[in-house]
Amino acid sequence: MTQSHRERADVIVIGLGAMGSAALYQLARRGVSALGIDQFHPPHTLGSSHGESRITRLATGEGAAYVPFAQRSHELWRMIEAESGAPLLTLSGGLIICPEEKGAHFHGQSDFVNQTAAIARRFAIDHAVWDAQTVRQRWPQLQMQEREHAYYEPTGGIVAVEAAIATQLELARRRGATLRLNERVITYTADTHGVTVTTAQGTYQADKLIIATGAWISELLPSALTPAFHVYRQVIYWFAVDEPARFAAANFPFVIWIGDRQEEFFTIFPYAVGDTGGGTVGAKVVTEEYVCTVTPATVDRTVQPHEIARMYQEFVSRRVTGVRAECIKSGICLYTNTPDEHFVIDFHPQHERVVVASPCSGHGFKHSAAIGETLAQLALDGQSTLNIDAFSFARLQALTGLGGGALAQ
Repeated sequence: MTQSHRERADVIVIGLGAMGSAALYQLARRGVSALGIDQFHPPHTLGSSHGESRITRLATGEGAAYVPFAQRSHELWRMIEAESGAPLLTLSGGLIICPEEKGAHFHGQSDFVNQTAAIARRFAIDHAVWDAQTVRQRWPQLQMQEREHAYYEPTGGIVAVEAAIATQLELARRRGATLRLNERVITYTADTHGVTVTTAQGTYQADKLIIATGAWISELLPSALTPAFHVYRQVIYWFAVDEPARFAAANFPFVIWIGDRQEEFFTIFPYAVGDTGGGTVGAKVVTEEYVCTVTPATVDRTVQPHEIARMYQEFVSRRVTGVRAECIKSGICLYTNTPDEHFVIDFHPQHERVVVASPCSGHGFKHSAAIGETLAQLALDGQSTLNIDAFSFARLQALTGLGGGALAQ
């Protein structure tokens, strides 16, 4: 293997998806020498950060620890929009629907509507809890049952995924960051003097390293930690609609629909062509599948006809009117889950110069701007403004059976 170049930076970021691109941008804003490496050319469709849009909401029923990240991310999206001129955040409003009898667990929590409403009250976030009749009056295309109720948040909405990543990488580059794309990391080492990252094209040295490789996270962590991260294949669908204006972000919120069983969950997104720089005119819908684990190398990236038929027949047609069975687009996304469905944002258990981020379990993008800022703070200051105690490696010991020795080896 021929090494073509050797460089040094203050901080290296491996993985330039949602979290890595945000971290690189924040490092560049701080005026340090930052180097970003990715094995592909982000934004791309091979990992977790694609599909035109992701939901954002300030009151996070997953836990109060997430709220400051969501709030700060909204501030940062607006700052990035002002700096770049690129529209990224569209506040369409958002609905979370579930049975009044609590419904299935969602992202590790039960009674998700009331849980979210309680967090909204705690943080003084504007919201309402509505019955089925109220929701149907506002959005007749949503076929809520009388036994269901809904949490509504006007400050919820969608973030343009690919545009957010591309914009932050471009702003980082303008501020002096170096990007090494289509370059796969082979290995890295860390000691008291710094870190060294080796790729097929070069060797790079730095004082600190940030690892934010998403579904590839286990490739750069000790084998003892791999039981903490499971990758699952998810399918994204876009269906044609009869009246496009009824599903535009100006008129339609995102909808998270939680049933009595986890298998009944699905989400429908509004589209925002004018607001987010280009989206598919139709209804984007997803569910969450946690049956079989996959790897990025072995995952089946072909969406089968029976999957499309099932999504429409079992989810869309029963809940939403005005959406046709015609699937106009589909894609594969990878979710990386921890056992408790919470993030990992922490220093590497073995190396104090290495920071690891695995915001995962299908609810990471809405927090990504603030997580990038947090990663930059950890690398440069040794601590963060926002509290990350809930996202430590240490908590995974009890969840995965890892002993303290495994984390320290």
